[in-house]
Amino acid sequence: MAQLEQQRRAQFLQEAAHLLAVPSPAAASFLGRARDQVVRDAELEIAPKEVDAYRRSICGACGNVMIPGWSCITSIRSQSRGGGSQKGKDSKKVNIAPERKTALECLRCHRETIQTLPPKPPRRIRRSRAHAQPEPAAEVTVSRKLADNAAMKTANATSKQRQKARKGGLQAMLEKSKTQNTGTGGFDLMDFAM
Repeated sequence: MAQLEQQRRAQFLQEAAHLLAVPSPAAASFLGRARDQVVRDAELEIAPKEVDAYRRSICGACGNVMIPGWSCITSIRSQSRGGGSQKGKDSKKVNIAPERKTALECLRCHRETIQTLPPKPPRRIRRSRAHAQPEPAAEVTVSRKLADNAAMKTANATSKQRQKARKGGLQAMLEKSKTQNTGTGGFDLMDFAM
């Protein structure tokens, strides 16, 4: 019960610090440090994801709410992984992406908070279904093949066919509206010609 109360107190202090960041940065900084102290004293267990998010938003030294461009400077750094070259060894070239880190420098106390960015997931190349599925067996009846082909043709209509269908539908609508307008029985210029 006491731990839940401490978690709520820490959450309240964090939210209050964020609300006061613009109108009163000094009060927000004090509340940020108070939140850190509550978490340390109560030995609260916080999920690593939440800890990382908190480290991005509040300075660990002074408690300042870090707003990029206003109360902190943000920069992204790349460092190559691995290092030494492997001379004399027959090894395949492995495409290792450089490790990227975000550096947040607090403009109040000039402390630098460095966090490693997660690597981008590798791209997956999608194969078309034609390559993925084997051809049907020879025992399939002709009528079944024809039904499948007809279904595939309607499902995989080319863009030109769809464009023609759309164009035909629009032309039919225009003709219908023209016939409705001309069939009203009004006078025409030729009615008055002599």
